[in-house]
Amino acid sequence: MNDAWRQFVRWTLADDSPAADSTMEVTLQWAPPWAAWVTLVLVIAAILFFGWIYHKENIQRAIPKWAVLLIARLTLVGIVLFMLYGLQQQPFQTDAPDLVIAVDDTESMSHLDTFAPGDESLIRSRVEAANLGEPTRWNQARTLLLENNESLMAKLRDRYNVRTYWMGESGRALTVPDDQFTDLLRSAKPEGQVSRLGTSLSQILEQQRGRPTAAIVLLSDGVTIEGPNLSEGAQQAALRGVPIFPIGIGSQQLSRDLHIEEVVVDPIAFVGDTLSFVIRLSAQGMEGESVRLSVADREKPELTLDEQNVTLPAARVTREIRLQFRPEEVGDFNYVVKAEREGSDAEEDNISVTRKVKVLDATIRVLYVQAYPRFQFRFLKMLLERQLKRSPVSGADEKAFELTTILQDADQSYADQDETAQVAFPGTREELFDYDVVIMGDVNPAFLSREQLQNLQDFVQVKGGGLIFVGGQFYMPWDYRSTPLAALLPFSLDDARRSDPDQAYVQPIPVELSDLGLNTLPLQVTQMPADTIAAWRGMNQVYWHVPIEHLKPGAQTLATATRTDGSKQPFLTQQFIGRGKVMFLGSDDLWRWDYHDEFWMQTIRYLARSSLLDSDGSVEITVDRSNYRTGESATARVRFFDESEAPPEDDGVQLTLEKPDGRTRTITMSRVAGNRDLFEATIPGLTAGDHRLWIVQPLLRGDSGATEPPSTFFSVDPIAGEMTRLDMDLSELRQTASSTRGQYFSFLEADSLLEALPRGRQVRIQTLPPEPLWNSWKLALLFVTLLIGEWVLRKRMGLV
Repeated sequence: MNDAWRQFVRWTLADDSPAADSTMEVTLQWAPPWAAWVTLVLVIAAILFFGWIYHKENIQRAIPKWAVLLIARLTLVGIVLFMLYGLQQQPFQTDAPDLVIAVDDTESMSHLDTFAPGDESLIRSRVEAANLGEPTRWNQARTLLLENNESLMAKLRDRYNVRTYWMGESGRALTVPDDQFTDLLRSAKPEGQVSRLGTSLSQILEQQRGRPTAAIVLLSDGVTIEGPNLSEGAQQAALRGVPIFPIGIGSQQLSRDLHIEEVVVDPIAFVGDTLSFVIRLSAQGMEGESVRLSVADREKPELTLDEQNVTLPAARVTREIRLQFRPEEVGDFNYVVKAEREGSDAEEDNISVTRKVKVLDATIRVLYVQAYPRFQFRFLKMLLERQLKRSPVSGADEKAFELTTILQDADQSYADQDETAQVAFPGTREELFDYDVVIMGDVNPAFLSREQLQNLQDFVQVKGGGLIFVGGQFYMPWDYRSTPLAALLPFSLDDARRSDPDQAYVQPIPVELSDLGLNTLPLQVTQMPADTIAAWRGMNQVYWHVPIEHLKPGAQTLATATRTDGSKQPFLTQQFIGRGKVMFLGSDDLWRWDYHDEFWMQTIRYLARSSLLDSDGSVEITVDRSNYRTGESATARVRFFDESEAPPEDDGVQLTLEKPDGRTRTITMSRVAGNRDLFEATIPGLTAGDHRLWIVQPLLRGDSGATEPPSTFFSVDPIAGEMTRLDMDLSELRQTASSTRGQYFSFLEADSLLEALPRGRQVRIQTLPPEPLWNSWKLALLFVTLLIGEWVLRKRMGLV
């Protein structure tokens, strides 16, 4: 409204009002002779005075004429006051504000995108009309500036002082005249080796320091490879009040990428049993497409052992897929998991990961000890007795488990009638070491000598046998204080409360897997993880359990029981002791559970691994990739195929990393939770060159008997490749616009840019002579006209 009033005053009073263009600014100035309140008093006094005069005269005959006279008199007074205020217009010579146009000239701008349906023809036609060839990102950016004889640039130059920059490796100003801009842009090529968009933007803002910058228009894909990203650099623009208007050059469709993030498989398997490969597959830009996942023996790639077609439901997706089969041969196998894009024969479209698995055909020798014949004893005994091998190379009636049972409360006749029963616990160390797994139920320690208990401790620590305790209401674990077995229990007996054998347990106790338990293969009682979680949560037949308060350091909770107050207590725990493993099951009520058989068979096989394997010192060291970029981190893993060779300490494995300059550093690894055989370490801050990694602790024995530490190699590129990220960073461009109060445009939306850009602030560079408006002839003509008109009207009304 103020600008409109000024324009009206200049039009009505100025003889030759200067045009308000990009090089001229005109303002109105007043020179009041007195304070504003004096003018107000004079106006009010004039109204009262003239109103009083006309009121005393007879105005009943011609009220409209009297009103005209009053208005004329008041207008005359107003003109006099207006002239006394000395209105004049003050012109200034100005300079137009800057508009920065920054064009990304890095190599990634040469990429030809896959466009969304319907967009390709529109984009291609505009680029071809500008005689720029294929619609690469670079040609799209140039099309916006060159199409239709530079119509956009011409409009921008009429309003702004347009300054153009290259941005990418750095922010560099183009100093060519406007008439040479077209030739320069047509001959330029995107050759920048690394995108430093945040740094480039900061450099452009620094070069614009002190200049009136209306806005910055960015033509870029938004991808930063090194240094601060674009939104970080835009913080400086926001502080200076400079809005940024990014034009996203590139397709919003994600580039096609398929990657196997991880393959988890039990390194030990039994002939005829199900071997599961849990595969984490990630993909982008492949929504609705199908991927074929398969597993095969590396020596027989033509024979697919299992496969599954997966349809990718979203643009970015990570899926967990499970492949299963039953191995039919004994030996060491390298299984290849492969992901193949449907309909593609290109080698780069297929990815694969190899995992080593040792397949055994062994009968597991189990010793099961119990004081009295509860239901758990009967159900588990029946399961282990009837379970046959599934191996096609074994006899039809060969049993999977060789079971020996000891029932302390039974009489002599029981041992004579049951072929699995023995009267007494093994008396010598050698007899006990013949077993692979020992199940200790609610056993009365009074029937066991200290030597037998010590032998059981050695069975775990020295032989590498598996031991599982099953809690009972009478003896286990409370009566084992001050015995050698107290060291094997994963919790302290000092704060373990004894159950009340006379209490009636009628309310089921909720049980659920911990995160560690879900990732422990023996506890996955169903094919799919979601079903396994539901299976454990559905265990509503457990009515009591051993209350455990505190676990020992290194002990791990695999499943928990929920108290009546909502708190959780360990229900199933494990820890690694010496060369073997120990588990504690806090209840003997599992015989009612639907998945009782699956749990016990998988758990016994899990506990028997170290005892069954013939140690050959087989150890594998791997890194997650063979090639890295400077500054990235590598993940190294060490797997012991014989669990008994793995150190019991969680930090018992050390690596040596040899750098390209010959210097070395020691890396301490940590055990992957829930895995006796697997250790992992992250190596940060990699430098350029070839690296070698090998195991120095523990000392390992090679096949020849000499110390031959396993090793691996990987390389680090000296600079992050500009073409490694080809997806337009839409979120970064939008955030840059939002944080600076600008607006984001796509290539097809850029026609609306001109209307969205702010006008900016003009800079006064010269003050021109003022031009008075108070003594305008138009104003004088109005004064005389009103004076004569008022006199004529009075004469016609017969007034003096």
